[in-house]
Amino acid sequence: MTPKVTCKLSPISIGLASVLCAGQLQAAETQSLDKIIVSANNTDQSAHSVTADYDVITRQEIEEKQYKTLAQALKTVPGVTVKSNGGYGTTTSIFMRGQSNNATLIMVDGIEMTNPMGTGGAIISSLLLGDVERIEIIKGPQSGVWGANASAGVINIVTRQAQNVAQFSLEGGTYNTQRLNTVLGASSDKADFLFTLSDLSTDGFSAVRPYHHSNDGLEDDAFQQTDVSMKIGLKPVAGHRLEAFLKNTSSSSQYDSSTNPDAAGTFYESDYSNTIKKLSYQYEQNDLNASIYWLENEIDQYNDGQLTEYGAKGHYEYAANQRLAASLTSKEFEGTNSSSGDTSRYYNTGVALNNTNQFNGNRLIITEALRYDEFSKFDNKVTGKVGIKNYFTADIYASANVGTAYNAPTLYQVTYGATHDLQPEETEAYDITLGAYGLEVTYYQTETKNLINYGGTWPNDYYENLSGKSKFNGVEASYQTDIKAIHTDLKLGYTYQSAKNDDDQWLSHRPEQQASLQIDNYSLAGLHLGWETRYIGTMYDKVDKQGAQIGEYFVTDLTADYALNNHFTLYGKVLNLFDDDYTSAVASYESDGTTPAYVYGNGGTQVSFGLRGTF
Repeated sequence: MTPKVTCKLSPISIGLASVLCAGQLQAAETQSLDKIIVSANNTDQSAHSVTADYDVITRQEIEEKQYKTLAQALKTVPGVTVKSNGGYGTTTSIFMRGQSNNATLIMVDGIEMTNPMGTGGAIISSLLLGDVERIEIIKGPQSGVWGANASAGVINIVTRQAQNVAQFSLEGGTYNTQRLNTVLGASSDKADFLFTLSDLSTDGFSAVRPYHHSNDGLEDDAFQQTDVSMKIGLKPVAGHRLEAFLKNTSSSSQYDSSTNPDAAGTFYESDYSNTIKKLSYQYEQNDLNASIYWLENEIDQYNDGQLTEYGAKGHYEYAANQRLAASLTSKEFEGTNSSSGDTSRYYNTGVALNNTNQFNGNRLIITEALRYDEFSKFDNKVTGKVGIKNYFTADIYASANVGTAYNAPTLYQVTYGATHDLQPEETEAYDITLGAYGLEVTYYQTETKNLINYGGTWPNDYYENLSGKSKFNGVEASYQTDIKAIHTDLKLGYTYQSAKNDDDQWLSHRPEQQASLQIDNYSLAGLHLGWETRYIGTMYDKVDKQGAQIGEYFVTDLTADYALNNHFTLYGKVLNLFDDDYTSAVASYESDGTTPAYVYGNGGTQVSFGLRGTF
């Protein structure tokens, strides 16, 4: 019973999927889009007025499907592929619409999580969901709103807001996995606070295993992470709010050598810490909403990185259903090499304008965004986007979006790409979507030049910009319905994609097709049963469809929860029900360069049970 789900189809499969879905299409009641709030344009607005292709994963879904990490929650989102090098805490990458991990801007409450001293993008394995209210996935180029690193799209993780709540969950499972999550909050007209504590630990399984070999007899790779966050708000006068947000994450994870993982004592250990501090003043009166803020985001893994940002943003309803939004940001990216002690930094100042118009009884929506970014180390950038969406009826609509974007190199990439004068990637893209009665079909096309590539000679030319243009295109489709007769929600997803470099070579770890089926049944009072099956199609571990073909597999998970009363709920989950032997990446090859010697493990079938209390 979620606000929106996405099911995505290949060109060959669109006709077949439409026929299969058409038999079940019905004008089921859905939650009003006017009541769903998203921040697609860096300001809260109703989902009805968003022209971009988007998905929202709610807290209800996170709890019912028992997602613990961002990576788990994204695996059924059409157009998104997740690659993990083992279990919890190991290197994880997201490919949105075929683009690399650094092309998706991941944020927590609008705070950029890109690691300044990383190899590109956020450290996804550290993003647990214990304090999350919803996850917003906005697809397509979004630099016209958000600036750098939003070429493929934006994922904004929105944390829970202060309210009168006391909640806990206790959980245990396979590999001695233990999880504790607590939420405590209170709210009044003048003040509010919310405190959350999450702790996840596991003995784990071997991150690397021999090809077609179970985890039996291999050493374990453990993981432990603790998240603590606090949000405090003061409202001295109506329309005025002061808010402080503090969050600390600390974790330790073990990983393997890629050539001899089954030998005792061969694991390595990685420590990670992240501290977010944010202070903001918010003003809301009549048609004007504005805020000013300061934030600091420190990320420490191997090297120390820090983002310091201050800025202002707001929107003004200058006429009925006509909104102008603006933002001004100043950022400093700083990094320290842990081995040499050298510190480097660069600065970015950006100003953005965004306009949204609704006409014809709010059936026609037009959005325009324009942003200018000035850098101390790279060429300045002007980016933008235009979107249009028309509701022919309440259940039938069409939309189209076109935009430009860029991905800035990290300080780490600049340091180890010095001989190439590394420059930002530049992207142009468009998409078209048709929606009717729960079925949505989207076609997208993207071109990126100056693609940042690694694999040269260490150290100073390890990163370089590729010549020519990399091309990404595909068809995504989604379908969801509420089958009232049997109290069941059905969600289907399907994606066909092509991801090639300038030499027309298929990029690695991008499956040609992927699909998902989710069934959630609520027939018995207080009981929810969930079934989730994912399919990954043909996928290769090396560029140009070389190396091992590691796709063409299914994975099925089961979930269940039962409300004992108004306060307590029992829940359980079975991951990889049929113990499918699959991997998302090869660790090392035999001498022929095609047959894997070692691959990254998936942990096999895993079971967990828990108790959740809400007061």
